[in-house]
Amino acid sequence: MEKINRNGPCPCGSGKKYKKCCGANEAVSITNLIDSEIDSLQKHILHFAFYHFGQEIQEDFEDLNEIIQIDTDQEREFYEFIHAIWFILFEGLDDGETIIEKFIAAEAGKIKRPKLRKILQTWTEARTIAGKVLAVENNKVTVADGFTSEELEAIIANVPITVEEGSFFVGILVPYEQNYVFFPSPFDLPDLKPEDAFTYIEASSLESDYDSAQEYLTDFFLEVLSELPMVGNLLDIDEMDWPAPIYKEVADTFKQTMESHDVPAPIVDTGVILWLSFCQKKQKRIQNPKLYVAALHYLVSTIAPLEKTYTQKELAQQYGVSTGSVSSIFTEMETVLHQEIAELIGIVYGFEEAQVSPPSEMAPVIEFPRKGAPAAVETRNPEVLQDSNVQTLTAVETPTKKVKSSDRKVSRRDEERARNLIYDAYQSDGQQRYKLAEEAVKLNPNCSDAYVILAEKTKSLEEAILLYEKGIQAGKRELGKAFFEENKGYFWGLIETRPFMRAKLHYAEALSLIGEKTEAIHQYEELLELNPMDNQGVRYSLFVAYIDAEDYKKAEDLLKQYEEESAQASYNQLLLEILKRGFTAKAVKLLKEAKKLNKHVITYLTGKKRLPAYPPDYCGFGDENEAIVYADMHLHLWTRIDGLQEWLKGK
Repeated sequence: MEKINRNGPCPCGSGKKYKKCCGANEAVSITNLIDSEIDSLQKHILHFAFYHFGQEIQEDFEDLNEIIQIDTDQEREFYEFIHAIWFILFEGLDDGETIIEKFIAAEAGKIKRPKLRKILQTWTEARTIAGKVLAVENNKVTVADGFTSEELEAIIANVPITVEEGSFFVGILVPYEQNYVFFPSPFDLPDLKPEDAFTYIEASSLESDYDSAQEYLTDFFLEVLSELPMVGNLLDIDEMDWPAPIYKEVADTFKQTMESHDVPAPIVDTGVILWLSFCQKKQKRIQNPKLYVAALHYLVSTIAPLEKTYTQKELAQQYGVSTGSVSSIFTEMETVLHQEIAELIGIVYGFEEAQVSPPSEMAPVIEFPRKGAPAAVETRNPEVLQDSNVQTLTAVETPTKKVKSSDRKVSRRDEERARNLIYDAYQSDGQQRYKLAEEAVKLNPNCSDAYVILAEKTKSLEEAILLYEKGIQAGKRELGKAFFEENKGYFWGLIETRPFMRAKLHYAEALSLIGEKTEAIHQYEELLELNPMDNQGVRYSLFVAYIDAEDYKKAEDLLKQYEEESAQASYNQLLLEILKRGFTAKAVKLLKEAKKLNKHVITYLTGKKRLPAYPPDYCGFGDENEAIVYADMHLHLWTRIDGLQEWLKGK
């Protein structure tokens, strides 16, 4: 402690000499003294509140008691105490003032220590917090706000600190000069993952039509406090009514897998509930449970944004099953559960009314047999509803309310009939498929998916391009200009955008195949602007387009923007290094790293093996099928490099 002149003014601001004030006992720290007085001040506030406004506090608690479940006298005592503090700081009385404002007006002038009086006068700015403990030192904790990531320091006055670093907590803070003090103390839940808790609070705020999770936490602090211990343990799979043991096996495997990916518990529970609903509606004979787990994993990711997202192909590789089977089962699940999914999406995104769209959102893709282009264009899942930052159920950034054009030239009835026809078309083959698409266009000229289907039967890419263009324009008319402005940045998360996005991606792919590189790049870039999370896998085609155009800087930036540990990313980093700098020492290192992820790629790059006429139906990490898929898409880029064969053979 800094040495102070005993005859000088006391630093506490009392106006007395130090030796007759805080210096009376040299061992007393002014900071510790203030901390102790804050604890006494909090008790004083409670006595004042119960003495003057006990009836108002009690009546409000009884209303709360009808909402939250209180089982024991001990629980009641706890919630009564916390409710009183919350009521004092945040709840307005009949005259609009809070109890803390009345206390300051009546009692602040009686506080002799100016510093303490000044601290008290800031307590009208109390705040609730849900956060994560970052550090604990003496009676001070450093915490991070779960909604803003803001780091705060707060003291806990005269109460033993039990919170641990890394644990989740909720609490009430009042200002303490530049920092805060807990009133009364933080309530930690060490067994609850912080991200699960934040996700739950954000989802609850959305369901209650709150724009801010923080505002919701303040208004419903006691309800949240009572509900949080159940988060992550909302479902008991063993006690659910499964039609057959195999269905429970799928649910168990799904839950274990999602938990291993650190998926928030509310999202996992959502998947289990959807699966139970599917099982009750469709009694499937299941021979390979992993197929259904993979399809359910993909289905959930289309509803709730996950921190790590996968294509159907990537999930098929992870679970060791066929991509085609995953796609087929996913489509069936989406069909059977379309009403439940529409309702969930309405909750997640805050729509006033969930729009029920065609159950099959994974539309079949037109494949033009070719070399040097992607074997297929797959959709990718939302990351979210983020970042994580998610949101769902998630803590990801929440899209604004949807804006649609008010100038409707097509009746809702015809729109619905056209959607049903498109759904039937995707389940049909041959002429019946095209006939249904033609009928859909007649009912609704703004039906983008119809044009995409009709492009399948064209005899040339140029004819297909014209139909894709019509599909794009139809989508723009259907959504309206304001919709694009409002929802740019998370397009794929809104189901009604997907027909437009599919048409636009097909258009870009076709342009690339006929050599219109500049326009293809423009289309790819626009798709990523609309949906930076890239659920469609646009970045893979865009990388090829950048290299074709010899725009290596943009290609490099794209790889950095979408960093991933995969054979494709590793070989593309190697490709860029050689194209820009030649066969450098770094290229040798990159080659070794790429070969660790998939050694089979080299045999196709060196010409030891020829590519098959058609790409494989499925592939796994590190297997030869993955190498074929990569080479089919990128081989023409590698063949530009002089001396490549000799260099690779020497490595």
